[in-house]
Amino acid sequence: MRLFDYEKLSAEMHARDIDVILAGTKPNVEYLTDVEWMRWFDKENFLTEDGENYAASFVGLPRDQKIGPFYVAPSTQTGYPENYGMWIEDIRYWGPVFFVDGSDDQMDSADNPVARVAQVLREKGLDKGRIGVEWRHIEMQFVESLREFLPMATLVDAEPILWELRIIKSEEEINRIRKASKITSEVVNSIYEEFAYEGMTEWDLERYLGIAFAQRASRHLWTDVGFGPKGARFAGPTDERLKRGDILRIDASGWWDGYVSDQSRSLAWDGELTDKAKWAHAAILRMNKELREAVRPGVLPSDLYKLTMQIFDDEGYESLTPQAGHSLGRIAHEPPFLVEGYDRPLEPGMIVVVEPTMRVQGVGSINIEDTTVVTEDGCEVLTETPREWDAFL
Repeated sequence: MRLFDYEKLSAEMHARDIDVILAGTKPNVEYLTDVEWMRWFDKENFLTEDGENYAASFVGLPRDQKIGPFYVAPSTQTGYPENYGMWIEDIRYWGPVFFVDGSDDQMDSADNPVARVAQVLREKGLDKGRIGVEWRHIEMQFVESLREFLPMATLVDAEPILWELRIIKSEEEINRIRKASKITSEVVNSIYEEFAYEGMTEWDLERYLGIAFAQRASRHLWTDVGFGPKGARFAGPTDERLKRGDILRIDASGWWDGYVSDQSRSLAWDGELTDKAKWAHAAILRMNKELREAVRPGVLPSDLYKLTMQIFDDEGYESLTPQAGHSLGRIAHEPPFLVEGYDRPLEPGMIVVVEPTMRVQGVGSINIEDTTVVTEDGCEVLTETPREWDAFL
């Protein structure tokens, strides 16, 4: 299905005098098509053949909807758009022809993606227009080739428009993030309630997460984990073993239908925490609570950052990094960011992940992170795992 408002897109393109957007990064291609089957490509959407890197696929969105959007993909993707119900009907392929014996509908192809993109733009009368691309990510090889094929075209930056589309989520996107968050909380709860045992390693936990997410038809995207004091120096899985009274810190992200969630907890496992650990946890819990209460339309992300830093000062601690959170969607870190100087007011439909974090020598990693969505009068908290240090004792 189409997740974005095409009329809003057309208006943004008109304001910036862009005739067609040509998106080629993996997150934007998957967002614009709502098809996530390119899992075997890396995050920048490259396909490697014979030692050469090619941008694998592109979405073309003309400002005039009547001209019609198009999708250019390598022939290795033959059948995927149709199988997954892509809303774009004009699909073109490049690369070796996939021949299906006995089929009356054999595919047409081209030698490389630039030739195919240029062909489609000429057919649609856009070869002399202003073409919006993702400047920070596009390969110079692609830019130079496109200029050779389309010498009358002008290339301009379209990233601000694409982020303007993605920063406010549709109801469908919010529902997917809500589902991913519910799954993430269920999996994390099961660790504290059922799985964790004395002597297990952080790698044991990592393996369990992969299985637990898969059992819920989700994916385990990553884990930051820290058992006890080890978490103060490093939050990735190691051979560190869990002991009674450790802080068991888990930062996990689940997935549902192309969208992710993010949640972190630092809770006691099978024993009383030290006073030093309780004080540190109480400080982060206070920040998390006040941030969740402060998220609402009109609030500046930079003010949420200032609020967090003020509480750090009040409590006598320092933040691990100069930030208090971020957003998410197709990927785990998207705007808006809760940092100094980010002054775009929050709006309904924005996702805000509140993430006050610190590390304390001799205690571990203390992080209480929640995924929220801005509503008309506040926010809805999507992650559900308890936050109190003794919640699972």
